[in-house]
Amino acid sequence: MKRTPRIAAVFALGAVLAAGTAACSTESTAKPDKIGVVEKLPDDTDKAQSKQNAAEFRSWVEEHGTAEQKTAATRVDRILGEWNEQTVNAYISTDINGGKTQVADPQAAATAIAKAFASWKDSKEGYASVYDVYGNAVITNYKF
Repeated sequence: MKRTPRIAAVFALGAVLAAGTAACSTESTAKPDKIGVVEKLPDDTDKAQSKQNAAEFRSWVEEHGTAEQKTAATRVDRILGEWNEQTVNAYISTDINGGKTQVADPQAAATAIAKAFASWKDSKEGYASVYDVYGNAVITNYKF
C-alpha cells in the first residue's frame, strides 16, 4: 500500500506536465491583437539591415534631435519594419529596462524615441512601436 500514493503522485505530476505543455506554442512570429497592437517584438529576419537602420536613426537624431531624443536614441539597438514616403510601420528594439544603466522613465524615453522616429521618417502617416530589452512593448502604434 505504500507504493500506491507514490504511483498516484507520479501520474498526477505527469498529467500536470502534459496539461502545461499543451498550452505552449512553438510559434514565434508576433501577431497583432484585435486592434492591431503587437505586444512582442516581431522576429528580425534581416539583422544587418535592422542594425543599419538603427545606426542611421541614431546618427540623424544626434544631428537633428532634442536633448531628450538624443539621450533616448542611444538606447536604440535595431529598427525593423517597412516604410516609404507614404506609410511607415516600424518596430524599434531598445535596451530600455536593461543595459549598463537603467532608464529612469521608460515611458518618456520610448515616447522620445517614437517622436524622433516620426521626424526622421517624413512619411505622410505611420506607426512606430518601441520595445524594451526583453522584446515587450513600451509604446505601441505611436501614430504620426
